[in-house]
Amino acid sequence: MKASSAWSVIVQNVRRNRRAFALSSVGIVVGVSTFVFFIALSSGVKERVLNRIYPVNQIEVEPAMVQVMGVSTSVLDGEDLGEEMVETLRGLPAVTAVYPKMRSRLQARLWGGKSLFGHALRTEAFFDGLEASLLAEELQEVEGVVEKRARAAKRSSRACKRDVECPLGDECRPDGTCGRVEYWRRFSEAHAVSYCDEDARCAVGQRCIEGRCHTPCVNGACQVTGDRCAAAPGCSGGACPAVCMPSCESDGSCGDGLACVGPAGSGTCQPIPCQLPRREALWSDLPADVLGQRTDRCANGVEPGSAACVPEPCPQSTTCATGDVTSLRGTCEPPIPVVLSPFLIEVFNTSVASALGFQPLDGVQALLGVRFKIHLGASYFSDALPKERQAIRVGEVVGFSSKALDFGLTVPIELVQSLNTRFMGREAASTYDTFVLETAGNEDMSGLIAALEARGFELSRKSRDARKAADLLFILTLVFGFISLVIVGIAAVNITHTFLVIVSERRYEIGVMRALGATRSDIRRIVLGEAALIGLAGGGLGVCIAFGASGLANWAAEQALTAIPFKPDDFFVYDPAILLAALGFSVLFCVLGAWVPARRASRVDPARVLVT
Repeated sequence: MKASSAWSVIVQNVRRNRRAFALSSVGIVVGVSTFVFFIALSSGVKERVLNRIYPVNQIEVEPAMVQVMGVSTSVLDGEDLGEEMVETLRGLPAVTAVYPKMRSRLQARLWGGKSLFGHALRTEAFFDGLEASLLAEELQEVEGVVEKRARAAKRSSRACKRDVECPLGDECRPDGTCGRVEYWRRFSEAHAVSYCDEDARCAVGQRCIEGRCHTPCVNGACQVTGDRCAAAPGCSGGACPAVCMPSCESDGSCGDGLACVGPAGSGTCQPIPCQLPRREALWSDLPADVLGQRTDRCANGVEPGSAACVPEPCPQSTTCATGDVTSLRGTCEPPIPVVLSPFLIEVFNTSVASALGFQPLDGVQALLGVRFKIHLGASYFSDALPKERQAIRVGEVVGFSSKALDFGLTVPIELVQSLNTRFMGREAASTYDTFVLETAGNEDMSGLIAALEARGFELSRKSRDARKAADLLFILTLVFGFISLVIVGIAAVNITHTFLVIVSERRYEIGVMRALGATRSDIRRIVLGEAALIGLAGGGLGVCIAFGASGLANWAAEQALTAIPFKPDDFFVYDPAILLAALGFSVLFCVLGAWVPARRASRVDPARVLVT
């Protein structure tokens, strides 16, 4: 029998028995829709929720703890957790990158948010440090940098020299044109001027010169490429020691808060000295007070210190940061870039806002660029450091990341090292607390974890929770997948019964076909073809139902999870391979269910059937 003739017979038979076939395929539809729905949900939660919290190829480890007389003690000494340990971890098989994390060792408190809430909120400040490269991709995604750049590309460029010459929301870029502010950059471009009162408050290799930490020149040269020897800033007289500072051609080649000082073509980037107008400005939130006034330059071009001098404020992107709370003199510094955890917004929207009568925060865009004050060396809960050791800095929210501290601030690790050294000494900045390890793929994790445990490490709480959640999700996926296969298997039995009945009713018709020349294999192909068509139709309908159910689930999540930030718009990921597998399973189980009836139909004796 030709394939076209067989196909025509298959379609006619399905149409003639569509009610029986429709009832028998209900189980196939339910099984396939359940299978596709839960597999897509599992993939979506893993990719768009779990992997955002902690990627499958990253783990965070910390020194393992043991109980000694009821007290938790690390199995590793602090001196073992420095740069040598970073290099050791980088040398482990399958490890492609290591990102150390350092917590602050000093007390601090913060206040701010008056522009958002009507009055300033106050709280204790806890912060840790991470490398900018670990957060860069996530910060750009959350901020929507791609969309920002696409919108900016449609506008005409505008020349500028300073940020104030650009429209609101723009900044003056290094190329001399206005562009949209990209806050994530500030995390990787951060720098700090380290104040000190002795060499022990500076990093290894630096000295305390004129109240600030500097790297001395050795034999008139600097070790860092691009640095140049120059007299220490703030030093006067012929005995000023030479220190290494970044070379520059103009102010534009220096970072925020730095100016190019020296002869044209051989200058160095040096901190801009400034002064606050009055002592109350240390605690003020007013932009004019926070900016301070430069002491090296006058706005009208006259000599600084003259009666005709019109004070020039610090650059718009900086604030005047004093050495301590007893002084009004300092340098222009950019705010400390701060990354927050999305969990903080969730807690605020669900608990704090309703308790204090505030409006819930509508996404991250409302907080990007918000500035606040950080009082270093002071605390609401413990004794403060001496006044001459305390300092006030301005912080700025530049992004959100699931890797940030849950209840605190995450800043560049270089700043945490600088602050720990300045306030607590070199020893406080010589050891790391945890390490984030990255591998090429998830398949390398089991062996890596075993190797780390042998070296005295264990997974951090966040990594343990992430792996538990991944394991639970895998088990649930297996359970629902098994249930789906059971449903489809039961449907196959039902299809067997349906085809047995239909074959019995069509014995005379099959006998006529055999008498007219149809072979046993032709009859078998027709019955199995009908089953395959039913499986394909049932599987397709099941996939459509799964799509509809996922849309309904996304809508319900959107209504119920309005207070949760960074929730995905779609919790489902439909892999084409899974859809094809679902259709394949549907067809396979239908064909298996019809196999026995097909064999029975092919063995019908035409002579006996036509005689009786």
